[in-house]
Amino acid sequence: MSKKEDVAMTSVNGIPGDTCVENKRKVLKFDEVLKEVGEFGLYQKRLLFLVCLTGGCVIMQNLSPVITMKSPKHRCKIPGYANDTYEIQSPAHEFLVNMTIPVSSDGSYEQCDMYDVTYLDGDLLLSNTSKSKTVGCAEWVYDRSAFTETLVSELDLVCEKKIYRSHSSMMIFAGKFVGAFLNSVGGDYFGRRRVYTFMMLAMVASAVGLVFVSSLPALMALRFFAGGTTTGSYLCTYVIGMELMGLSQRRWTSLAYKISEISLALLAVLFAYLLRDWHHFQASLAAPFIPESPRWLMSKGRMAEAQKVMDDVARVNGVAMAPRLEADSSEVILTKQQSEQDKKAVVSPVQLFRIPRLLVRYTLLYFSWIFIIMCMYGLMLNVSNMSGDIFLNFALMSAVDILAVVIYVLLIERVGRRPLLVGVTALGGLACLATILPTIFGGSSWVLRGLSIAGRMCITAALTTIYVMSPELFPTVLRSFGLGSCSMLARIGGLASPYVADLNTYVSGVWGPALPQVVFGIAGVTTAGMVLVLPETRGRHLPETVRDAEMFGRVYVDKVLETNVPKPEKA
Repeated sequence: MSKKEDVAMTSVNGIPGDTCVENKRKVLKFDEVLKEVGEFGLYQKRLLFLVCLTGGCVIMQNLSPVITMKSPKHRCKIPGYANDTYEIQSPAHEFLVNMTIPVSSDGSYEQCDMYDVTYLDGDLLLSNTSKSKTVGCAEWVYDRSAFTETLVSELDLVCEKKIYRSHSSMMIFAGKFVGAFLNSVGGDYFGRRRVYTFMMLAMVASAVGLVFVSSLPALMALRFFAGGTTTGSYLCTYVIGMELMGLSQRRWTSLAYKISEISLALLAVLFAYLLRDWHHFQASLAAPFIPESPRWLMSKGRMAEAQKVMDDVARVNGVAMAPRLEADSSEVILTKQQSEQDKKAVVSPVQLFRIPRLLVRYTLLYFSWIFIIMCMYGLMLNVSNMSGDIFLNFALMSAVDILAVVIYVLLIERVGRRPLLVGVTALGGLACLATILPTIFGGSSWVLRGLSIAGRMCITAALTTIYVMSPELFPTVLRSFGLGSCSMLARIGGLASPYVADLNTYVSGVWGPALPQVVFGIAGVTTAGMVLVLPETRGRHLPETVRDAEMFGRVYVDKVLETNVPKPEKA
């Protein structure tokens, strides 16, 4: 293209057309080199294995509260009866239990109250037992048929202390909030690999510490660090995976994570079933090398290091030599000049939100993440409140993710990111709302379970899709910030999820059991409406600069960027 033709390019929203072409030339240089060395060769597959490994560590820690914080059936311990157990031992034991523990309206023993009993020298005096007055429990005994010990039974997190179960889960998401923030800032400043290494080491330390926790403050602190480090380490590998995949292969990064999540979630069920003690289960949950992102290195002007990574990609993928990232001296000058302009124009992520178009786009994206994460983890935590066997419910909730992956693989490239995301969030929300009928008016427990599982399946597909779509909307120079900020703000939904899942324990009446699903359903339908406003990203090159991100989704500019052929503005 001649200089004259460049100048003749029509401006778009005040930005000269020749700038669009120059930006396209710079973007394509990396993508073309990646196409030459292999968009999905052995190098990328090896990287996906590391994504799976990291993702597996993350999901195991995320799911651990479902088992370790399971609240077994319980009642007050009979005062003065050292060998008291939840299971009835003999007729004499049953007599003492009936004389000491009130019976609720459903025929089970009260969990938090007992009759006021008088003692003398450690002996229980039945003649001084008052059945007209009850007092709170001082100690409890627990049903150990499913688990020999959980954190709830060990720390007595029941009755007045039951709120600490939700607080404990909340600390994980508070940690994820901080971890996502550190990743979003550190990943773009220090590089993806350095942040990943630090987060992985810290994650191992916190996971080991959780095995030996014996107090509530220690539990809260370690849950916080576990949440932060798992999120930080995963986001780094995810961004690198996205940036090293070819245009048509990005979906495999999200798919690899989902496969590892399903596999290790089912493995966690097996561990929980076999081990039955939370110490042993946590120990079973308790680090690899990844390359730096060449796109990030290029955005920092470190061309030699970026070239070295691409040479490694070529070598592993069986290509003789990677093409040079700089085609000729004129393009090198152009790249350097553009890089300097970007550095001056974009001094911080705040610049993204000074552009109204991007402000609206990213605000909607952030709220979509918040609602999806709240539904995702809330539905999983709600497993402990579902009727039936907890191991079966947990396994079904995990196994149904296979169907979510099938939906994702079949539709992500056929219908696009936005239509798929709108569809699954809307269907998931409607499935959750439909649980109102069997909950309020009565019905088969399998109908209720099926609707809950369908909602979980759709939300899982939504999370997998939005993980692909989000980094495609952010420029390379701030892509780690973009995905990190999405994940960070999504933890607001994560923080709320344990409290929403436990609404049935705080709200009495027929609406109590239905409230969690109602909240999740409204969130899903609302998300579908917000996603409709976001641009489609399928088949588009990753934006390199803030200007590219601003132009992303505009019909005329997208056509120019896809064809690289300038077209004059119509009169």
